[in-house]
Amino acid sequence: MLLNRARTYFNKAIKSRIGRETISSLILKLISVGLAFASTAILARILGPADYGVYSYVIALVTLLTIPSEFGLPALIIRETASGMAREDYSAVQGVWVWSSRTTGIISLSLVGLSVITILLFGTSLAGSRLETFIWGLALVPLIALGDLRGAALRGLKRIVSGQLPEFLLRPGIFVLLLFGGMLIGSVKFSASFSMALYVIASALAFAIGAWLLWRATPDLVRHAKPRIENRSWLISALPLAFIGGMNIINHQASILLQGFFLKDADIGIFRVATQVSLLASFGLLAINQVVVPRFAELFALGNKIKLQRLVTASSRVILFFNLGITIGFIVFGKLFLRKVFGSAYESAYIPLMILLGGQLINSGVGSVGNLLNMSHHERDTARGLAVAVVLNVVINLMLLPIWGIIGSSIATVISMVTWNMMLWWIVYKKLGINCLAFYKIPKVIDSD
Repeated sequence: MLLNRARTYFNKAIKSRIGRETISSLILKLISVGLAFASTAILARILGPADYGVYSYVIALVTLLTIPSEFGLPALIIRETASGMAREDYSAVQGVWVWSSRTTGIISLSLVGLSVITILLFGTSLAGSRLETFIWGLALVPLIALGDLRGAALRGLKRIVSGQLPEFLLRPGIFVLLLFGGMLIGSVKFSASFSMALYVIASALAFAIGAWLLWRATPDLVRHAKPRIENRSWLISALPLAFIGGMNIINHQASILLQGFFLKDADIGIFRVATQVSLLASFGLLAINQVVVPRFAELFALGNKIKLQRLVTASSRVILFFNLGITIGFIVFGKLFLRKVFGSAYESAYIPLMILLGGQLINSGVGSVGNLLNMSHHERDTARGLAVAVVLNVVINLMLLPIWGIIGSSIATVISMVTWNMMLWWIVYKKLGINCLAFYKIPKVIDSD
């Protein structure tokens, strides 16, 4: 019965525009994962542990700097672009593009400047190879932040695949080609700083192509519209979205950060493997969100509640079925997978993995509650729910970690995840009248999409 229902939904999906975009998004993400794995494998081999450690450390620092640079603006751009196009308010669309680019540019360059000043005054730990690599890495801050804005604008225009190309295909793909090119030349001496320079070149090319894709996709009515800047309202909306992004990172890293006070390094490594493998179950959620999030904003702006409910329910069901297949696969073959891919030492990650997969399954059954709130101007509710989840994650970890180790940490992560999703589900139901559960019965209306 369950398999028949899954087959029915997937057959319908393939025939629809949204379904075709979802499949394209899934394929694109699969290619992106392969390219990321290839670049990691190449760098680890040609650099060696020491230089690769320097490269990884600098990438982590640059990633932290891009978070305030983006300031929650990609989500705001998707929402305002999709809703502005639906209302035919082209001045607002042009306005949010100009305002967000200006804001991100100012923040990015300010962070780069502050980083340079900090290095000159206090940067004793960033010397030699680290310093040279970090200087190259600073160029990534505006490139990545502004590039993500271009991708968000394309997704807001319903150019779902084009909006993901620079980030998921072009940037890692060009980087892998440059690495291969350097290896073929033979005389090139790879180092952490040289590898970072190649990544900067790949990011710059991906940004340029992304800007060209946006220029091509921009309707003339938007291109020639006079920008209308709504500083106050957009800033008020961006603040909670930026808070959501920051808290998400804290929530994802909280367990491992706390484990450092209680557990051995080996246990932390085992938990890290369990968390990374469990994220595979949310692959469908992440891919489908790329497609449906702009539609959430558009349908909410049009006030079409019935179509919005149908889209929410249908996407929740596809996400759940996708997750269920991966979860069943790991229940049956999880120990074998861990042993063959990571080694027999990581086989003990199986039980934490099962706990985390249970949380991911519930997460998928609730659907895209956070994105739906963000696209319907209720981002403050998302931020409050996430803040509760972070506090809960930390408190339960402190209670269970000393007793049950990584098992307790896995339980804390799942309780936090489930609490957050159920809170947001209830808020969506009360404020929007939309039921995000995968098992909710879809209203029967004709939909041309």
